[in-house]
Amino acid sequence: MKVFLDINIVLDFLLKRPSFDDEAMDIFKLLYKKEIDGYLSAVSYTQIGYYLQKYVGKPAAKEILRDLNKLFTTVTVDNRVLEEALDSAIKDFDDAVQYASALSVSNLYCIITRDKKDFKSSQIIIQSPKEFINAFNH
Repeated sequence: MKVFLDINIVLDFLLKRPSFDDEAMDIFKLLYKKEIDGYLSAVSYTQIGYYLQKYVGKPAAKEILRDLNKLFTTVTVDNRVLEEALDSAIKDFDDAVQYASALSVSNLYCIITRDKKDFKSSQIIIQSPKEFINAFNH
């Protein structure tokens, strides 16, 4: 099962954000056990790296990014993705790029995000971490 993770889910897990990290941990367990296939947009790495450098320093951030690069399939952001994002009804440009990136993944099950409201007109299933875990377990 292919799932696309929004940046907020990855940061919840890596930064152990209170009240969000348990569900993010459950998703990462599925990724590590290869029960699901994770996808990240290429632009996610720059934002994740920015936050990681602030919290754990540059050397540790690089190692974590290397681990993420092994765990996830990276979705390319090219001219087509950027044009789709610019033409999108999604107001937040970062979310529009995430969504346009996800559209290029064939047979994608869903996007997992805590910002469901930003993806109202989605052609892809949008689930919160809790919704995804519940659906996966049933």
